[in-house]
Amino acid sequence: MVDAKYKSLHPSASAPNGPQREDLYQIAAYLGRFTPAVGRMSWGILAYPLDPAQPSIPQAEQFSPWSLDGGRKIVFTSLPHVASDAVTKLRVLIAPVTAERDRWQAQA
Repeated sequence: MVDAKYKSLHPSASAPNGPQREDLYQIAAYLGRFTPAVGRMSWGILAYPLDPAQPSIPQAEQFSPWSLDGGRKIVFTSLPHVASDAVTKLRVLIAPVTAERDRWQAQA
């Protein structure tokens, strides 16, 4: 599940610690509505626009994924404005989920 945000992932005047707590609660609530199959994980991505004025990778993104109970994980990411670059980054992010799905299907 991907939830797109239209604000910076970097700390700002309105969010001095980076991502807003409400965003984390919102994606956690979304993930809580879906029960993954036994042995599978549930992943959520909070996607923010890349801020070219900020050369560093935001801390929330550096420490991703964040683990929740029940095998749920949340990834924070900043996506480039060029669509093809954003798609490439998303593919890299979901590769572990896809690999896990393939292993699960092979065991079934």
